[in-house]
Amino acid sequence: MTYNPNRTDEPTSRMAEAMAHTRSVPDLVTKLFRDVSDLFRKEGELIRSELSDKVSQLQTGVGKIAAGAITLLVSLIVLADALVIAVAELIGTVEPTDDNTGWAALIVGGIFAAIGAFLVRSGATDLKPDNLTPDRTALQVRRDAELAKEQIR
Repeated sequence: MTYNPNRTDEPTSRMAEAMAHTRSVPDLVTKLFRDVSDLFRKEGELIRSELSDKVSQLQTGVGKIAAGAITLLVSLIVLADALVIAVAELIGTVEPTDDNTGWAALIVGGIFAAIGAFLVRSGATDLKPDNLTPDRTALQVRRDAELAKEQIR
């Protein structure tokens, strides 16, 4: 088909047809390689960005686990103190009075233990391999590959 400016019933626009006639095969191949190069560069930027997010998530998870472990250690000390006071009251070496802080220490130790367990569990969840994979980039690469296959056909 040749370009005919007087013909108006053509399904393609005049601009598109004019561009098709002005581009040679080497120009098209060059444009293809340039577009593919741009695509790979942008995919690289996307994966770097997503991996940076995942590293931040990894650091947060490790921080949560460390904070949880420290909190659990504090709760262990408080609970051990409460246990000592409670056992002393049971065997009668310490008179039960209003000044004894055994039950208060037990409650505080239990609260610290719950907070520490939550932090450790939350940090461990952040460190699961499923949460650290670059899912968005993998999905985008798959879509790009499918689009490239469609364009080649």
